[in-house]
Formats: sequence, structure tokens, C-alpha cells
Amino acid sequence: MKSISVTVLSLCFTFIIKSQTISISGNIKDVKTNSPIENAKVQIKNTSNGLIDSVFSDAIGNWQYDIATSVEDNINYLPTSLEVMQNFPNPFNPSTKIGFLIPTDENVSISIYNILGELIDIKSSYLSKGNYVVDWFSKGSAGVYFYTINYGNQSITKKMIQLDGGNGIGLGEIRSGISNRFSSDIAIPVYNIEIVITKFSYAADTTIADIAGGENFSTFLQTIHSKYTLIDLHNDVLEVMVGDPDYHLADFHTYNHTDIPRLQQGGVDVQFFSIWVSPTGYTNYFQQALVMRDLFYSELDANPSTIEQATTMSQALQINNQNKIAAVIGVEGGHHIENSLDNIDTLYNAGMRYLTITWNNSTSWAISAQDSRTLVQGLSNFGRDVIRKLDSLGVIIDVSHVGIRTISDILAITNNPIIASHSGARAIRDHYRNLYDDQIQAIANGGGVIGIVFYPPFLASPTPAYISDVIAHIDHIVNLVGTDHVAIGSDFDGIGTNVVVGLEDVTKYPDLTLALLQHGYTELEVAKFLGGNFRRVFEQVCGI
Repeated sequence: MKSISVTVLSLCFTFIIKSQTISISGNIKDVKTNSPIENAKVQIKNTSNGLIDSVFSDAIGNWQYDIATSVEDNINYLPTSLEVMQNFPNPFNPSTKIGFLIPTDENVSISIYNILGELIDIKSSYLSKGNYVVDWFSKGSAGVYFYTINYGNQSITKKMIQLDGGNGIGLGEIRSGISNRFSSDIAIPVYNIEIVITKFSYAADTTIADIAGGENFSTFLQTIHSKYTLIDLHNDVLEVMVGDPDYHLADFHTYNHTDIPRLQQGGVDVQFFSIWVSPTGYTNYFQQALVMRDLFYSELDANPSTIEQATTMSQALQINNQNKIAAVIGVEGGHHIENSLDNIDTLYNAGMRYLTITWNNSTSWAISAQDSRTLVQGLSNFGRDVIRKLDSLGVIIDVSHVGIRTISDILAITNNPIIASHSGARAIRDHYRNLYDDQIQAIANGGGVIGIVFYPPFLASPTPAYISDVIAHIDHIVNLVGTDHVAIGSDFDGIGTNVVVGLEDVTKYPDLTLALLQHGYTELEVAKFLGGNFRRVFEQVCGI
């Protein structure tokens, strides 16, 4: 068994202390679910001296912080050596605080030993003189432990008791503690404090208050995912409903990918619904597009309290403010206009706010990415008229599925930013549906965005694909052109049963947000990806 030594303190105290403790407490809940949030960090800052301390919420979201106050006379405090406080609370279950005071700048280490004298945790740092505290989140079973503070050639060990097992991270950060020494004539002082509550994947909450003890602060935290507007640029559920008349948005389904209950669960704020008519299944593309338009209208009319059509970003936000999903029409493929500019007007008046110039099939005026002529042929003269027409109306040009030469022709004509609503990076997955680096750069140079698709064959080879594969495409675009040109274009209900593991339907969007945060993207960067970047394009092209 390890021998544990204890050094006796040598301090000079020549003052009279009258001490008292005041407490503040609170409860933390999720703003959407009203469920308690465990292990949220509650940072308490004394705004008069800048000293900071913290506690963590328990399993039911409760936290409490005790401030020891004192009224001191004849102050002559001359510490000459290390001072170590008894951990608090003690016994503990399963985390506790260890406080200490050092009189000079020095290297300090904190070591945790079990009852057998085995070292189980250690942390060291060079610290300036002052008062410090460190949290210990136990990673072991209940029992007796010892903590040792080493300061220069001094060492102090104290015993602590853990009541139950823990699976924590061990020693936390060493930080300055709130001073418990005050000069006052009579009463406990009133403190001005700043309380900052943080939890990974949640937006921080800050409260500034004067406290005298006994105050309770109720806090509701919002997830990063729900805090920001999520815009999905491409969803094919209208096609599902054409094939299955019994499939309605109001009903929760356990198959396919999309319905209103699942959109709500996934936190989707703005959903682009694709009108797509199979070029091989129909000949009257325009008329069938109007059939899908009417289906879209009927679903919205049947659910006025949960979903509403939008044609601008401001309309979408107003709809969101009523706790409803904003629905926007996108038309996938230039074959729907049947070589008529007047048909573009009709679709625009129906609410079309982007047109995908081609699907996999070429038209007489635009070549697709799948066409063998993709490198040498692009827009015809009529195709150029189509682009000018879309620009004049305020319809976003979408180049997913669109041929290489066609994209370059579009960029040479349009005055607006363009999008690839549901594509990926060809450098990550070499597929004709994905974009080369120079295409990504050209879209970005014009202020446009690329909506990352969730279709495994476009993301990885071999499949299956995972959320990490989605992030790999995002990483590549970010490294190439920055964080301002990434969006989300799932292609849900257009990809069949071949889905990304972890993104099986629209309820899984929060998992993507969490993965992006864990990957290292900041809250504001994730907000851009979820919808902020596309919002810029939407407002610029379609009007505010």
C-alpha cells in the first residue's frame, strides 16, 4: 500500500471571522420537451472581482451553489504555505469539488488515489497565487479515496468518501474560485453575479442578478438544432403520394421518409417539395406537374394548423413563428415546361421557386449530367432564354442533375446565385451526379450553395454510407470554398430504402446537427449549413 504523507500547514491568522453561507439554486429543462437536463454546467461569476466557479445539474436538472460569506475585522492574513480545503460535498455521489490556496506562483499537481494507494487520476498546471477549485467526476466505484495537492516541495493529502459508482471524466479544469473573504461592517453582502448555463449541443443561457441568498433560477435550454432554421432543399414525398393515394402528410408512417409528425420531430422549418414527373412514365409532363401541384395544395388545405405554403423567406419565417412548417415548391427537370416560356409563368404563379434545369434526361435545350454529350453541349438559344426568364421572375436555378457544359453556360448568363439542391463533391465520391471542384468554386464565386444529398451511392463507394460520409462532403466543400456555401438537400422519399445509416428519415436531422458539432463545427457554422446559407440565396433571388 502506498504511503501517504501529510504536511502541516504553517499559516498566520490574526483576524476575527464571522461566517455565514448563502445558497442559490435552479432547475434546467429542455424548452421543447420540458424534460430535465442532466450534467449541464452552471458557471457562476462574481462580477465585482471576476472570479468564477461552477457546478453541474443532477439527474432531474437541479443545481445548487453555496457561497460562504464572512465579516472580517483586523485583517492580517499572511499565508506562507499551501492551504487545502476539505472536498465538498463529502461524502459525494459521484462528483465533488476540491479547493486549495497557493501563496506564490508555482507548479501544482492534483492526484487522486484509491484505498489501495493506486494512482487513478492526476492533473498538473503552473498557477498564479490565489484561490482555486477543481471538480472531480468519479470514474470508479463507491469507497474511500484520497486527494493530494503538491505545491513546490509541499504536499497535503485529505480523505473523501464516494457513496455510489460513477462513470465520469475524472479531474476537470482547474479554475479560480469565488473569494469568500469580504470587508463589511454588519450584514451579508448582496452579490451581483452572472450565471451562464451550458450543455453540449444546447444554446447557452446567461442570467445576471443581484443575490442575497435563497434565489431559484428556472432555465429552459434550446438545442442548437431547434434554435436555427432548418431548410431542406429537396424532398420527393409528392411522388410517393401520387403512387399511393392513401399516403397523407397528416399521418405518422413507419415507412418511407416524410410526413408532418416526423417533419415536426426532426425540426424541419422550411421544406422544398419537389414536383417531378417521370420522363418515361408520362408524355404530358406539364399537365402531370399541375396534378402534383394540386395534390400539394390539397395536402396543405387539409392541414392548415401545421403546414402552409411560402414563396419568400419572410413568408416562411412568419409561418414558422406560428409553429407551422413552411412548404415551398421546387420543380425537378426542365422537361416539365415542354419548351414553353408561358408554362414557366404558370409554374411560378403556382409557387415554384426553383427549377432544376434537367433531370437525368436531357431536353432539346439543355444537356444533363448523365448524357454522353455533357462535356461538349450545354444550352441552346432557347435554353438561354429559359435562364433569362427564370432570372426575370425570381426563380432560383438548380443545377443538380445538370451537365458540365450546361452548368458553365448557365453561370455565363445568370446574374443570380445558383444552387445544386441535392448533390455532393466528386472529389469524395466520383459519380456523374456530383460536382467537380472547379464547379463548386464557380457556384461559390457567384454566391450559391450546394445542398448535400443523403443518397448513399452519391456519398460513398461501396455503400452503406454513414453520417460521417455526409460530413466528409461538407468538409471538402468547406476546405475548398469556406463555410458559406453548404446547405442540406436530403432527397428523402426519392432515394427508396437505400438510406444513410443514422439518417433514415426526416426525424434524424438532430443527429446530423449533433454529429457536426462533435466533429468540431461551431454553432454558427452549423446554423449556416442548416439554413442560413440558403436563406441568403432565397432572399437575393426570390425577394425578401
